[in-house]
Amino acid sequence: MEPGRYLCLDCGLTATKAAVFDPGGVQLAEARGRTPVRVAGEASEIDMEEQWRLCAGLVSEALARAGEVPGDPAIAGVGVSGHGGGLYPVDAGGRPVRAALTSMDGRAAPVVEAWAREGRTRYAVTRHHPWAGQSLPQLRWLKEAAPVDYGRVRWALGAKDWVVHRLTGEISTDRTEASNGALIDLGNGCYDPGAPAVFGVPEVRGMLPPVHESAEVVGEVSAAAAAATGLRRGTPVVAGMFDVVACAVGSGALDDRSCSLIAGTWNINSVFDAHLVAMPPSVKTSLGPDAGRFAYVESSATSAGNLEWFLGLLEELGGSPAGGREALYQRIGAGVDALPPGAGGVVFLPFIHRAHLAPGTDAAFAGLRAGHGAHHLVRAVFEGVAYAHRAHLELLAQGGLSRPRAVLSGGAASSPAWCRIFADVLDREVETSDAAQAGARGIALAVAVGIGRRRSYAEAAEGMVRPGRRYPPDPARAAAQREGYARFRDVAARLGGETGRI
Repeated sequence: MEPGRYLCLDCGLTATKAAVFDPGGVQLAEARGRTPVRVAGEASEIDMEEQWRLCAGLVSEALARAGEVPGDPAIAGVGVSGHGGGLYPVDAGGRPVRAALTSMDGRAAPVVEAWAREGRTRYAVTRHHPWAGQSLPQLRWLKEAAPVDYGRVRWALGAKDWVVHRLTGEISTDRTEASNGALIDLGNGCYDPGAPAVFGVPEVRGMLPPVHESAEVVGEVSAAAAAATGLRRGTPVVAGMFDVVACAVGSGALDDRSCSLIAGTWNINSVFDAHLVAMPPSVKTSLGPDAGRFAYVESSATSAGNLEWFLGLLEELGGSPAGGREALYQRIGAGVDALPPGAGGVVFLPFIHRAHLAPGTDAAFAGLRAGHGAHHLVRAVFEGVAYAHRAHLELLAQGGLSRPRAVLSGGAASSPAWCRIFADVLDREVETSDAAQAGARGIALAVAVGIGRRRSYAEAAEGMVRPGRRYPPDPARAAAQREGYARFRDVAARLGGETGRI
């Protein structure tokens, strides 16, 4: 078995995945399962032990698919990425205090609203306004709602930190996770001692795990984890990073010419820069995976999830399509490609979940007439999502972070028709990643750096990341899409009033 392979886990809110990569960044095998999220009203929780059992089983499955023998030394290193935000609380013995709160848990929203009314902020230091899915508001909520549980919390971990702990027995986090939680003074890269005090939980300072660079080896696979997963005991494990950063790294979008666009359930747009610059308040600024790099993220729930919502409505009426969703996607792509830009005057606003891009505006189709068909509506959805990504990129550009190269990943990247629309709407070449799991490959790059096989992320990207397909903009279609974007903004403003302006 060729030595130097990397085992990477990606713990998302929808799916959890394990993947094996060879030293050149080629994905050899993958296993996936649904993340055990339980939703009830505003609550969104994960049984932490159930999540660990899922991870362990997926690792075993991925290793088997890659032809690994349990305990074989072919796996040279392990890393984990996970959804940002959320609270995975453990006690002094490293055991779960209660179910984890995910970043979609809304029970801390009244806490955040109260802080805003009271003028509590550390934005100047952390460059984050608190939101309900972060660990600090969730800890404050837990203190009030379940004080006995709160009193047992020794460490406040993130999703991937919990899995790293189960793999190694060590308590850790990394730069990207900690700063995404609004816990880091971005000026010095250390925990901000003022944040817990300002937000009424000064004791949280003692619950924060040690911070490492994302590629730093923080421990080794323990005997118990080896027995559960089939990994070799003693295999090094790196600190990892939260999934948005991991996806950008795995897409090769780390340089100062590139932006990473994730068009999945969420619309996520990120760039890296060596300078800490002033940005619009909606931009979340975090530390990058290594020293001297900052990550800037603009996001909302306005991306490919809108298509899944729309198709789901149609299936409620007509049942599942013949040939399944994959066959449907192919028919949709051909139908959308056959229509010119502008979808025959139909405009779709992708706000099935309200977004700060247009805070007073709900989702809507506008401009419908009797002559329009189903593909006009689908093309309008494709364009509306691309317009929302453009709006986010314009907010990044307001801070001087305009990038000529765009790397697209997520569900939309698998549709050539949608990729062409992105290229025309953004009026720049769009390229996709060759990796089915860009986030997992980002962790593979971190492992390669952490165990000393690559000297830097740049060197790792050069040897392990290859572009997928490239989609250049068409000048005529791009001109038409400029007009389409103007209509999109106008419709949002008209429907939302002054609060609907993008």
